[in-house]
Amino acid sequence: MAAEVTAEAWAGVSALLDSYLRISAADQLVILYTAECRPPAAWILVAAQELGLSPVALAMRPMKDPGLASRLREALLPSVRLSNRVVILTLEKNSVSHFAVLQEAQDLLGDDRCDVVRVTNAGSELFSHAFNTTPGELSAYNASLYGRLRAARKVTIRTPRGTHLEIELDHERFTWTSNRGTLRKGSFLVLPAGELATYPARINGRLVADAAFNANIYTTLDSRLGARPVTVDIVEGQAVDFSCDDAQVAELIEMCWAVPHARRVGELGFGTNAGIDRLVPLNSHINERFPGVHIGFGEHNQPLQIVDYRCDVHFDLIATGGIVTLDDGSEIDLSRPADDGTPHPDGVNDEDIDGDCCALSFDQCRVLSLPA
Repeated sequence: MAAEVTAEAWAGVSALLDSYLRISAADQLVILYTAECRPPAAWILVAAQELGLSPVALAMRPMKDPGLASRLREALLPSVRLSNRVVILTLEKNSVSHFAVLQEAQDLLGDDRCDVVRVTNAGSELFSHAFNTTPGELSAYNASLYGRLRAARKVTIRTPRGTHLEIELDHERFTWTSNRGTLRKGSFLVLPAGELATYPARINGRLVADAAFNANIYTTLDSRLGARPVTVDIVEGQAVDFSCDDAQVAELIEMCWAVPHARRVGELGFGTNAGIDRLVPLNSHINERFPGVHIGFGEHNQPLQIVDYRCDVHFDLIATGGIVTLDDGSEIDLSRPADDGTPHPDGVNDEDIDGDCCALSFDQCRVLSLPA
């Protein structure tokens, strides 16, 4: 096997190709990878060759790569004259890049025969943890949770470590996003998958984030918070105070929240990937998909005409598990995603990233936090 892949990661590679990409021997696979993602690119290349494909692998730079469009077009030219399905797979560590280039490639081939899948946090941890649940299972979990939340106007969320949030939902005004790993023609799929999210019409209370943080900030800090939870007091949708015994994590939060609008609650999210059975140290979407509740501060997941601010920071604080009490008195155990047979609805957003998303550096955040 390629590049010292573990058995668990190799199983994740197989699941990616089979369950998520639905690869067949007749397909053309093009892999775009950043330098730090060479090992998983090599794993996928070997696995695809074992399935009888002749994949193409192209190196790329994250966010800015002036020559990528021409390199990708050249790689795709043989497929333009054919009618086979083409899958473009991007692998990045800390970013999701080149939306415009990928859109151009999909337009060249046609929505009906070109699928684009963008993978972030690509590495051994991703393939070992994030592909143990199929898109069908994730779709069922999200549909069931959405169906129950959609029927409620007010919910209370409590967790064993002390979270107590009172939340009002406005389903007519604010949209929901259901990231479930399902391919749809004409749209891009972002992985890892397993999240249901919206914007709370009103939120008050205390969040005790004892799982992890996930931010669009580049950091080498261990993101797990079990031994050093972050406690945040929220008043009318705004973080008014927080505490954390880890000085470095506290400094990171202070820096992020110095950016305009970064203390505002922009997202109420629920991780639904039951296949992720443990948290990882990486600042990653892997932990965000872990079963439980998370609150995203800063940038939101709504159209600008509905929520009228933009923020360069999005900082998720994730709690372990939790119980949601609906306004009819019934309860949902977030630690155990369930399938009650509810079909997944139409009209729900598939992805929470519909452009490019970078991991901002500390220096960029300091610049952003300066007064205008």
